[in-house]
Amino acid sequence: MITRLSIRNLLIPTLPMILSVEIHAQLAITEVHSSQSTNGTPTLHADWFELTHYGPTPIDLRGWRLNDSNGGLTNGTVTLGSLTLAPGESVVFVQDLDAAAFRSWWGPTLSPSIQIVSYTATGIGLSSTGDGIRLWDASATPESPALISVDFGPAGTNSNSFTADPVTGLLTARTSSLTPGAFAATDGGDLGSPGIAGPTIPLAITTPPADLTVNPGDAATFTVTVSGLPRPRYQWLFNGKGIPGETGPGLTVSNVQTSAVGSYSVRLDTGLMTLDSPEARLGIAAAPAVPRFLQLPSDQSVMAGGGTTFTAVASGVPEPTYQWSFNGSSLPGATNGTLNLVAITAAQAGRFTVTASNASGSLSHSVTLTVISRPDIRITEVSSARTVLDPGFIDRVGFAPEDWWEITSFSPVPISLGGWRFDDNSASLGSAITITDTNLVILPGESIVFVERLTPEQFRTWWGASNLPIGLKIVSYTGNGIGLSSGGDGLRLWNVTATANTDTLDAVDFPAGDPGISFNFDPDTREFGKPSLIGIHGVIQATATLDGVKEWGSPGRIRAGDVVRPPTSPRLTAAVTDGVLRIELQAEAARMYQLERRDPATGSWTTVGEARTPSVDGPITFTVAIPTDGGSAGLFRVALP
Repeated sequence: MITRLSIRNLLIPTLPMILSVEIHAQLAITEVHSSQSTNGTPTLHADWFELTHYGPTPIDLRGWRLNDSNGGLTNGTVTLGSLTLAPGESVVFVQDLDAAAFRSWWGPTLSPSIQIVSYTATGIGLSSTGDGIRLWDASATPESPALISVDFGPAGTNSNSFTADPVTGLLTARTSSLTPGAFAATDGGDLGSPGIAGPTIPLAITTPPADLTVNPGDAATFTVTVSGLPRPRYQWLFNGKGIPGETGPGLTVSNVQTSAVGSYSVRLDTGLMTLDSPEARLGIAAAPAVPRFLQLPSDQSVMAGGGTTFTAVASGVPEPTYQWSFNGSSLPGATNGTLNLVAITAAQAGRFTVTASNASGSLSHSVTLTVISRPDIRITEVSSARTVLDPGFIDRVGFAPEDWWEITSFSPVPISLGGWRFDDNSASLGSAITITDTNLVILPGESIVFVERLTPEQFRTWWGASNLPIGLKIVSYTGNGIGLSSGGDGLRLWNVTATANTDTLDAVDFPAGDPGISFNFDPDTREFGKPSLIGIHGVIQATATLDGVKEWGSPGRIRAGDVVRPPTSPRLTAAVTDGVLRIELQAEAARMYQLERRDPATGSWTTVGEARTPSVDGPITFTVAIPTDGGSAGLFRVALP
């Protein structure tokens, strides 16, 4: 394979027929303004675009025609009058606005020598929701493709112009204060650089065409991505010869037969240089073959109301077709390799089967979808307003108060929170914070506190360890963009399987509040959002706050009184150290644990040790003597009386 790079201008004396094509290729639309600011004088503002000539000789544009992305040459085109562009010159085309008004809009920074062409046409408007511009030369017929064609995306309310990306040359960048030549319009402050285009960008291939092997009768599509300004013209080649009409960035060969087997490449031409891509080989699969799966879907567990996707990829000769079924019944319209399921209900739990078929045979694969009931876990307290009336707080305790919030489980079973996510009212899974502790479990009736930046020990110091439920789980978090505004905000909670921003397990919003007073949850009405009141639903005054300064909340509880957590089964580990058997477990706060040993003769259990844990979770260790005769130390268990 040979990559060729040549300066086409050197070929002009010997190939005069290429001259007009080269000159046209040296033109580029380098700026588009499709959304003007609403400030200033609206009658001075209009759509405009900039055309730049990068070639070495003047070009006459008399009789050229232009349109937006609709209509082509047959509907509403504008025909240019006398207009010549010098080498390196940019001209501005502005709709329904004369040159004097355009200069008044952009002010004295606009070059006095710039050519400004005003045009009027029905149906040509550069839409702020995304559009394009097309230009044809004077000799074009209705069937002729545009010689210059650009597209640009939605402008929205951004009044800065679109300009060429300095790497790709595509019209995808937005003018900023760092753009060379950029300045603000005198009227309205729009940002652009009319009449000042950037330099050429060298032609380069960023993604060359790739080799393809397809089944007989299938289609094969080659693509290429390139960078460069002016934007290149494309000509696809088959075995080194041009393919008539194939002048776009992609080439599709339909109904591939042996005559299409060979080498494909694309020649790029900017009018300033040419570049040939590496060749890509198109081949045909050897013989008919029954389908075989290259990618298989797997079993899925999804929460009710969520969604999931099963994907299968099969290969065969000829190319296989697909049919999905559910519990043995075909699903109408489910004939792609991918099956998307949304808003899943319990009725969709079961076996999904994909069958890949062709004339040579068929092959099936089944997976199981398990639908999990949505747990009833709610956001039950939020404190977004920090203490502002206690200036000595930091001096006394060594840290500042922070935002915190609480969730409570109303589900009858323990729920793992590993991988769950939360965000403020921006409600974005992409910017949400993920709970990384895979061992974090919320028990039935339990409340867990999440606090920004503070450690659990600091939070207990702030609110008073004796005021908090024994064994309260406190989770610290940090993250950009998640701060609970005292001026009003919200919280969104997603489980680990959620894929859509709207698929929340709970969502609350709250207004501006009094400093230091949390928004609480009424366990009787199950309504969230009322300010906390001392003595109601377990609300207390934070211990570390001065008397008379309101710092009210009920972290860890939704009612007054003790919070009783059901015990979880401990996991034991055993090791022999210095001739002593040590049995260790991770214990829960304020519980009594008894170590029992089984009598091998009678099968009865006898208590051989007990320990009570303090007010926080932590490890405890039992020690047992090992028999001196080398016999077994016995079979042990732990009981919670």
